[in-house]
Amino acid sequence: MNFKLIALMTAMSMSAAIAQDYEDEEEEEESAPAATSQSSGSESESAQESSSAAAASIPDAQDAPAVTQTNGVFNVLHGNAYNLVGSEAGASTIGGNMHSPYKMYGSNLLYVEPSGENATLALTKGGLTYMFAFDNTASLGGITAGLPIYDAADLSNIGIITAGVAFKGMGLAIDFGLDKVWNSEEVGDNETDESITAAGDIINLKFGMLLGAFDLTANAYWLTFQDEEDEDGGATETDNDYWDLGLNVAISNAPSAKNFFWSAGINILRQSSETTTKMGGTKTEVTHEDAFFALQPYMNFALPVLASDIAQVFVGTNTRIPLVFFDETDSDRSGFGVFTTPNILAEVTLSENWIVYGGANYDWLLFGYEGEEIEKSKTDRSSISMRTNAPMANAGVRFQYKNLILEASIADQLNSAAWAGLVGNFGALLTF
Repeated sequence: MNFKLIALMTAMSMSAAIAQDYEDEEEEEESAPAATSQSSGSESESAQESSSAAAASIPDAQDAPAVTQTNGVFNVLHGNAYNLVGSEAGASTIGGNMHSPYKMYGSNLLYVEPSGENATLALTKGGLTYMFAFDNTASLGGITAGLPIYDAADLSNIGIITAGVAFKGMGLAIDFGLDKVWNSEEVGDNETDESITAAGDIINLKFGMLLGAFDLTANAYWLTFQDEEDEDGGATETDNDYWDLGLNVAISNAPSAKNFFWSAGINILRQSSETTTKMGGTKTEVTHEDAFFALQPYMNFALPVLASDIAQVFVGTNTRIPLVFFDETDSDRSGFGVFTTPNILAEVTLSENWIVYGGANYDWLLFGYEGEEIEKSKTDRSSISMRTNAPMANAGVRFQYKNLILEASIADQLNSAAWAGLVGNFGALLTF
């Protein structure tokens, strides 16, 4: 946390110094019209398109007239520090665009995020945009759409490499992270072969396509969620399977949205957890308690409640309905829930260089059910739950000077003790 706070303070100091130099130059001019700050390639697929963006100017707050739709001044590309509350109306981010690769089309940029230990490079040439990224297992929640929620302590710190290409209106990319070991030992006439796959080993295929006023985003992945150790000792063979096979599909109105933003989709996951043992002519299969099949439909929406030349505020909610069916072991278990996450996102432009933003969300279990049936003992158990979970707040700032963009934010769960849940994020973006 200390590193992240130091990085944030350093970035703000640098930004202030650059901004002061820029303002001194502007005092020598008779007027200073504001201009949109993002290059055309970076903005081409933002969720908040506005026909007046290129000509938008920023008057004083007291003279700002109310408008009926979102302001193109905020239609800029952000780093991953932005919109941690998950508002559907938020502007484009590097992470969001890489998740739906067609949105990277036309980009020429380098994004580096020291706090998150990741970097992204995009280059456009000959009508194609090539993208590359270095990431790590901390990003797996985004890859798996948060289903299930992984404890970072259970995953090895594996680097994830991304390579992809974007055409006009379509993009493809692949993420892969590898951690495998093959051991072989021979003692006399006995030979033993062992293979180990570490938790976090993953391959993820991503696809994005523009469909007129809508867009389609999908990804399919294979993830090892627990260390797998397979051994073949000749007379005895042990095979452990601890893997997730997932598919996420979503459609949204991001390309055309102005006053109402929505997306809808489904997450599908099969988690296998079993051990197979072969000894002589006998084969034994054991299914573990954490093997299941899950479906999670969801719907997100947001709309502006305030929009002017210098500020905008969105409210919305993200709703999901996970349905989980565990493999039958000694018992038969299943469960489902209805979760909704109301969220608020506000943005204010202080000048053509500075945008300040903040927001909060609140995860609410409206209804949850878990059931278990044990046939041998003729036992039935059920549990119904409702819970208002901890809110989270996020605040940050974006500074741009020519082709350099610096962005930083902090987030904290509102009920955590004295900043105990503090998360810092700092990134630098270069466009060219």
